[in-house]
Amino acid sequence: MNKTIKILQEICFLLSLNNGRMNLIKLIKELYLADRLSIEEREFSISGDIFYSMKNGPILSNALDLLTNDLPDFIEYIHSEVAQDPEERYYPDIVLVKTPGQDRLSKNDKKYLQQVSEEFKNKKAFYLVDLTHKLPEWQEVLSGRKKIHFSDILRALGKNDKEILEIKASNDTMKRFNMALSGVFRE
Repeated sequence: MNKTIKILQEICFLLSLNNGRMNLIKLIKELYLADRLSIEEREFSISGDIFYSMKNGPILSNALDLLTNDLPDFIEYIHSEVAQDPEERYYPDIVLVKTPGQDRLSKNDKKYLQQVSEEFKNKKAFYLVDLTHKLPEWQEVLSGRKKIHFSDILRALGKNDKEILEIKASNDTMKRFNMALSGVFRE
């Protein structure tokens, strides 16, 4: 549930940067690009989500589930409406109702989300689909989804096998530390 709350906060933060409304596809692409930027600069993702290739490019799995299947559970914060832009009418707009707060988002998390939002503020959803199709870690998928491993993203960002192992070990240590702090870790 902690991860879900953080992802919800990311979604609502991005929506707040975009007048409280974004097309589902644009929102999911910006979430992915912000996570990727965080991985590039800090060597870990904002969301801690699982990455997949899908027909319209890479996605964050839990974020997409929250925005589609689980959306009724979060109706207090966000809901979907028919897209305002006729070019994007095949996917709904996600609308911010109220924020769940930002206590799970670090200053750097917000910085990456703001950076991506600002860079693509005037771009259409399918511009981002085309852009993410050019990312080396994305693989064409005609239906369903194919997992993108964290190491695939690191490799696409120019990391070698030794660096990838070091980064994964560091991230595993950080996860255990965070779990211990939250009282979840038990041995």
